[in-house]
Amino acid sequence: MENTALHENPTLVLPESSSGAAAMEPRPITANIRTEKISRIFVNITVVGDINADLNMSLEALPREGDDQLVTGLRWSSGGAGLNSATAFAQVGAQVKLVGRVGSDAAAEAALHPARQVGVDLTHLQQDTERATGLCTVLVTPGGQRTLMSYRGANVNCDPAQIEPELLEGSALLSLCGHALLENPQRAAVIRAFDLATERGIPVALDLCLPTIREAGELLVDLVPRLWLLMMNEDELHTWLPGLSMAQAIARLQECGLQHLAIKRGPQGCRVVDGSQQLDCLPPSVTAIDTTGCGDAFSAGYAWALLRGAPLLARATLANLIGALTATRRGAAEALPTRAELAAQLDLPLRDLLIA
Repeated sequence: MENTALHENPTLVLPESSSGAAAMEPRPITANIRTEKISRIFVNITVVGDINADLNMSLEALPREGDDQLVTGLRWSSGGAGLNSATAFAQVGAQVKLVGRVGSDAAAEAALHPARQVGVDLTHLQQDTERATGLCTVLVTPGGQRTLMSYRGANVNCDPAQIEPELLEGSALLSLCGHALLENPQRAAVIRAFDLATERGIPVALDLCLPTIREAGELLVDLVPRLWLLMMNEDELHTWLPGLSMAQAIARLQECGLQHLAIKRGPQGCRVVDGSQQLDCLPPSVTAIDTTGCGDAFSAGYAWALLRGAPLLARATLANLIGALTATRRGAAEALPTRAELAAQLDLPLRDLLIA
């Protein structure tokens, strides 16, 4: 059913409504919850999103226009929201299919290496003979904050004709990454997967990004009522719903029929929403070295815990931990914590969220 209120403005600007440190503490993290009802069966997840080779540059400060800035460190790594998310899902125990497009170049192998290591199914990847694998230049300042400059490359050419119903066979979740909605034909491929999932009753999670909010607002208005889970950071929320407090923005999205929502707040952790329940949850204290893949890690952790039936606090706790540990290392997919590293930081009930 069409949401006429949202269509008044594709950026959701609507009338007001009433409505880091030392290493992690060795003490296991507890959410003080019961998790005995959480399913232990294997879970299949399909991820559609970008796959990039990342060029990471460390520098003392971002240059102004026309400046000549020295770089203090340089390294190649793997990234792209699709690849990061797929790798994070695999690290917590999911069986993952990754859908995307790479070039016929050495950068593709470098980008895919972390996903191969954790057993992500790459048989549904498309290969482009004309456009290079996506490349993201990541500028990291001393506080760990990152600034991204992306060449989307082969990602944009993801062919919707290759998105077949068999792709979702056995999937318990379709996870979509916001950058994949920016341009056609990749956008059409994502919508094709979205439609196939909803026709089959498969829940769909979407992790937003600022470019998609700026460039595809009308499309997002149509998608929100059909989503099972929506995730974004605080800046993205306020860009999409300017002038509203966080509580008002959340209420507006709920008016559209959204049940599950997670707002990433960096050092402040997250605010998570499940119907009438809302919770603010602080993350563990760490020294942030590089925050490049933290948002993707958080989102995969939250979607995973929700899919497994975990209570609200357990979802937030696991997602915060995955995001925080990712920030303690350089890179994106390579920086994700392993299952063993996560288990070492969690108490026994929360460890049940991880599948060995």
